[in-house]
Amino acid sequence: MPGSARRREPSPSDEDFRSPAAARVVVLCVLLLFGVSLTMLVSIGIGQQNPLFYPVRQAVWGLVALVGGVFTVCVPVNYWRKGMPWMCLLALVLLLMARLVGRNIAGAHRWLSVGPINFQPSELAKLSAILWVATWLSVYRRRSQEFVRGFLLPAAGLGVLCLMVLIGLDYGTTMLIGGTGMLIMYIGGTRGGYLLGSGVISSVGFAVLIYHNPVRMSRVTSFLNPEKYADDASYQLMNSLYGFIEGGLWGKGIGQSLQKFSYLPEAHTDFILAILAEEFGLVGTGIVMALYLILFLAGMYISWRCKDSFARLLGFGIIILITLQAVINVGVVTGSMPTKGLPLPFVSYGGSSLLFTSIMIGILIRIANGGGRSNEQSRSLRDSQQWI
Repeated sequence: MPGSARRREPSPSDEDFRSPAAARVVVLCVLLLFGVSLTMLVSIGIGQQNPLFYPVRQAVWGLVALVGGVFTVCVPVNYWRKGMPWMCLLALVLLLMARLVGRNIAGAHRWLSVGPINFQPSELAKLSAILWVATWLSVYRRRSQEFVRGFLLPAAGLGVLCLMVLIGLDYGTTMLIGGTGMLIMYIGGTRGGYLLGSGVISSVGFAVLIYHNPVRMSRVTSFLNPEKYADDASYQLMNSLYGFIEGGLWGKGIGQSLQKFSYLPEAHTDFILAILAEEFGLVGTGIVMALYLILFLAGMYISWRCKDSFARLLGFGIIILITLQAVINVGVVTGSMPTKGLPLPFVSYGGSSLLFTSIMIGILIRIANGGGRSNEQSRSLRDSQQWI
């Protein structure tokens, strides 16, 4: 009608971007995986001198991780964007300290010790890298196709973090952070050709470094021919494979593993899945893999529904990193990849890994509860300019 006000389209409500059901699925999967962790650590302790040492310490760290996760659920997602520079700076400082004054374990400088507590700065570097890439591409999302602002500058910041992890001789975490960062950049709109080129260059660089590092090179040669080095470099891998073979379809039963009695080093950390396979068989291992798949799908759903650019990329980065780390661990334990020191998320024994992974899950839950809708996004929605 003439003179009448033009009808405005109703703006989407906060409920349109929440995923409470998916958030509950994420929490359930994490709790079940942690329950598997405690069960396996109790089983590994059977017959040991101090059978409850690892499960009790893991339970204590589980409480600390729970507090950390609940805390991050209460933190607005936008605060992580504001605190990103300080987190990256802290990560760089701690990584440098680990290289200079940290514990030297098997030639690698990955740990800082504060009294009885051992801390791995690379866990903070994982979250910092995700925050860096998500922040940059959310600010310059309309220029993500450009070479300088869409690729070179975010890749440079990611490269600095990867380099600082690499100087501690942590090749596995370096590849995990770099791979996750590149996937976030691709989702954020960076041209695939730029990422492919940088991936090829990085792979060549890694190959050169591994070739000139006798320890890492022995892992590659033992991976290519494990039977030849069964008593040396591939001793751990061969015993891991024996665990899968002995477990069969249904497993030997809880507490019945033989590989945990000094046959399989690091049975409670990186190779805990092999003990699980021996005791619960292919069925039990399949259930654990299904939990990771469900966790991945729920996390992707949460991130996809979020329409704030920063929170969306942050959510994608978190769930991709956790899933990719699980895939690498499974690949190592089954002999599909060369040995790397990456724990199985929520299952392997380890305090700093459990704490920071739980913090990231807390951020993901916050996004699912509608914490990823910023003032900038609200204005964008009113103008019908949603970021896709």
